[in-house]
Amino acid sequence: MTPQRNADEFAVFVSFNVEKLTETLNARADRFCTFLLILLGSAVFGSMADTFWLGFAVASTAAVQFVWRFGEAAGAAGSQKQRYALLLGCMSSLSDSDLAAELERIQEHDSRPLSAIEAIAFNKACLMRGQSDQMKPLPTPARMLAPFIGGHPCGSSLRRGSASSF
Repeated sequence: MTPQRNADEFAVFVSFNVEKLTETLNARADRFCTFLLILLGSAVFGSMADTFWLGFAVASTAAVQFVWRFGEAAGAAGSQKQRYALLLGCMSSLSDSDLAAELERIQEHDSRPLSAIEAIAFNKACLMRGQSDQMKPLPTPARMLAPFIGGHPCGSSLRRGSASSF
């Protein structure tokens, strides 16, 4: 396998995981905002003494959900994840140039992930390819985010000192 082929295949695995983790994060954020809106909205019917703060919380949650559009971002990442999954399935039958062209075509529609998601996706790709010795320790934000988006245990058992060769 040529070094370029190896790099392209690894890029497919990383991109697949980036989209999968982005979809999971955004879908969970959307469901959490919806839950808060329903919970806070139903609290209006209770005997709450200070409705100003309750209204502020409802308006803030709705604004966050509207501005960041978690549901739309999750849908776009899910579609992109499916494209990468199809490429993963037929990758072995593609020539080097076809793989590079297909990867470039699909990457045009990639999501803009958090840097923490990229670090987790890199480690997940290493695990998927059986290259766990290439995993890097996760930065603190990624370690905190990983259990919530399906990135655990990517990097939890790595020691800080083991990344000196990267």
